Amino acid sequence: MRLFFNQTSPYARKVRVSIHELGLSEAIQFVEVDPWPELHHFTDITPLSKVPALVLANGTLVTESDTIGQALHGLTIGSQLIPNEEPARHLCLGRAALYQGLIDATFICAIEGRRPSELRWADWVARQERAIARTLSSIEARFDLDDRRFDLGDIGLACALDYIDFRAGHLSWRSERPRLAGWFERARVRPSMIATRPC
Repeated sequence: MRLFFNQTSPYARKVRVSIHELGLSEAIQFVEVDPWPELHHFTDITPLSKVPALVLANGTLVTESDTIGQALHGLTIGSQLIPNEEPARHLCLGRAALYQGLIDATFICAIEGRRPSELRWADWVARQERAIARTLSSIEARFDLDDRRFDLGDIGLACALDYIDFRAGHLSWRSERPRLAGWFERARVRPSMIATRPC
């Protein structure tokens, strides 16, 4: 199998953390690419020119981080990435989707910040930052942050929080969310998180 990734992509990082957690690192060839130039050697593999992109042993292409996570879960005997029983399975996938949205909002802010200043849409960035703040407060107040578990949802949350620190550090989210901050300090030192930190 081959995983096409970019070092700073939070989406690709979710997959890389999942691979480490599943013990599949030796079974996968990691291919670092820059998806922005849309070079033929990459678009021939995935026409979207987006990372992550996983090519399975049979040549099947799987894209989008949570879909790749589900594929890896299905390929691994005894995987704890996604619970097999309901309602835990739906709760996991629901958390994963919410945290994907958290990454999306942060990514939008980062991309908007790369545009020439006169072309930036300040109201759009402010809307994303409000969504980030609301989501983090909701997680703090309502969500089960279980240190005994590190499933697809938890991986998404850890990568989202690290990406906020990396690209939107001015948001200073920790002070009003001590429970979430404590969980993240423990999650971020897992070997899988350390091994996949953006350079």
